[in-house]
Amino acid sequence: MMKFREKFLQGINLFINRVYIPRELHAMKRPILMHISDTPEEIYPYLYQVIKELKPEYLIHTGDLVDNIKLELLPELEADYQKSLEEFIENIERNNIQKIYYITGNHDKKEKIKSLTEKGEVLQEGLVEIEGRKFYLNHHFIEEKPKVDYYLYGHSFEPQSKDTDGEIRLNGLEAMSVISLKNQEIRTLPYPLGTNGFRKMDRNYQGL
Repeated sequence: MMKFREKFLQGINLFINRVYIPRELHAMKRPILMHISDTPEEIYPYLYQVIKELKPEYLIHTGDLVDNIKLELLPELEADYQKSLEEFIENIERNNIQKIYYITGNHDKKEKIKSLTEKGEVLQEGLVEIEGRKFYLNHHFIEEKPKVDYYLYGHSFEPQSKDTDGEIRLNGLEAMSVISLKNQEIRTLPYPLGTNGFRKMDRNYQGL
């Protein structure tokens, strides 16, 4: 459990919109995997700094890479989406990450992500194996799927993250998750203040 001092420092830094990585995360056994989802461009600099400091070997994004642009509802903003998408992928992939998975959300263009990525694998959904662990990746939560070690998703605040029948479900809207693939330890980092506002969502809304 995170010590009081670490929680206090994390809270203060979050309040002033500065990245703070608790010691417990720095001490996690390698390799580590980071899961994020539904990322508005207003929080990109924060995410870049987190990734730079954590140095995850694996990164999974479960969709809506430019979540402040609701492309499914406003297709006329496609040029703005592509510009922001290009910046995001370029900055993410300049890090020394072994493998990146981009899961397409309802506000993403799969072919545009494919055309921009050099390191990433682009999927609509699917089963992948990483360091001997099975992951099911999807933007929308679904019940009918194979049994896996980890189920990663986003899009809506429900269902929440939980450990159920030996399967760990992680909702990428709640927080950034960091998993040690060595000993299965899981830690979370909060998104910066205002993230849900930039997403045009709140916890009473089930997703756009």
